[in-house]
Amino acid sequence: MSSDTFDTFADTMTPPQTKSRPKRGRAARLCAIGIGLAAAIAGGRAARAEDKAGAVALFREAGALVDAGQASRACPKYEESLRLYDSVNTRYFLADCYERIGKMASAWAHFLEVAARVHASGDRVKEAKARERAAAVQPKVSRLSVVVEAASTPGLEVKRDGTPVGPGQWGVPMPVDAGIHVVQASAPGKRAWTAQVEVKPGGVTSTLVVRALEDDPAASDAGGAGGGWDGRRTIALVTAGAGVVAVGVGAGLGFAAKSRFDESRPFCNGDRCDQRGMDIRGGAVARANVATVVFGVGLAAIAGGGVLWLTAKSSTQGASLAISPAVGGALVQGSF
Repeated sequence: MSSDTFDTFADTMTPPQTKSRPKRGRAARLCAIGIGLAAAIAGGRAARAEDKAGAVALFREAGALVDAGQASRACPKYEESLRLYDSVNTRYFLADCYERIGKMASAWAHFLEVAARVHASGDRVKEAKARERAAAVQPKVSRLSVVVEAASTPGLEVKRDGTPVGPGQWGVPMPVDAGIHVVQASAPGKRAWTAQVEVKPGGVTSTLVVRALEDDPAASDAGGAGGGWDGRRTIALVTAGAGVVAVGVGAGLGFAAKSRFDESRPFCNGDRCDQRGMDIRGGAVARANVATVVFGVGLAAIAGGGVLWLTAKSSTQGASLAISPAVGGALVQGSF
């Protein structure tokens, strides 16, 4: 960052409560800050030109909103400016904006980050100012302690506002912004658990207890030998569906066999046929036998699927079904 930017930054590192200067003076300082930020970005790491310009524009607009007493609208613009270009100046004023709207944990974290960065640059004056702001905010930071019962549950995962809360944080008062927070817990074979907790402002510590998760009966059934109630019904549908297809194929083969048999009539007189008629009828009979087997297997599959469906709800044992071709149909063997 350029020296001009650092000078501007140092001049404006004052607590948000000190707002007694004339608006014209503040507007001039805001313009100077924007110019300094632009210079810093121009001298910083490579970035897309439109991102640089967008970061400066958003920074200036956010500053104008703060000056107009609309910090809640300014913070998202500072956030987006920081996303487009990570500037120490932008981060400092975002922390200031967070403090104005009561997001003390976020403000504290950003002030400390600014202090660490300017320390690396060797600017002790700015570092002292950033740490002073962080120290002023720290007593106002509220905390949330998530206490987890049955912490040894295999695969247990806890999240706060969608972000994982690792075991190292369990039972530890962690800095959070005041407001509503959503805590979720889940584990394989257990019912998912969700709760909301309101963390009060003013440095208050809240505690939320995640009770031992209840077993999920559906998951227990799904792990059974027969695949569970839903699993057996799925098998029933698949089996019956395959049976319907087989019946259709068998019927089609049967019609084809009859058509083939009819082709032999010009070469036959009743049951007496010449060699060509015998060949045609032999092929027709072979097709008819295949059709009978396929049709029988299809009927057996439909019947087996029906049995599986009817017994799925009440049976807690595994179910098995075996279908094998037999002379004139199919043999169904099963246990439920």
